Amino acid sequence: MTIKSIMTALLLGGVALLAACEQQGTGSTGSHGELESELFKLAHMNGCIECHTVSATTVGPSWQAIADRYKDAPREETRALLIDSVKNGSKGKWLTWKGGDGMPPLGRRVAQDHIERLVDFILSLTPRK
Repeated sequence: MTIKSIMTALLLGGVALLAACEQQGTGSTGSHGELESELFKLAHMNGCIECHTVSATTVGPSWQAIADRYKDAPREETRALLIDSVKNGSKGKWLTWKGGDGMPPLGRRVAQDHIERLVDFILSLTPRK
């Protein structure tokens, strides 16, 4: 991946995150805005935004699309599935995924707490029944 493509992905991820904050009426201030800023830093630090953004499919599916896909599934089962997918990788769940090789295993590179917090953020993007 070139520096230009990385910078573009970072910019798009930041713009998508800000747009999501505005759509939810949170703005960029207050505790919710600070939480989302912290989660964005986690996603950036762990390399998530190289392939994912909040609302647009880049290399991998958007976090909004992931949340939408599992909105009717039991939350704890979905949470466990997504945590496992991040830790151990996954392939074949998203036929439109542009990455080809699927989600790489990140369990050795990303702290368990970070994975859990990011998965919880993803699941918060769509109201659950």
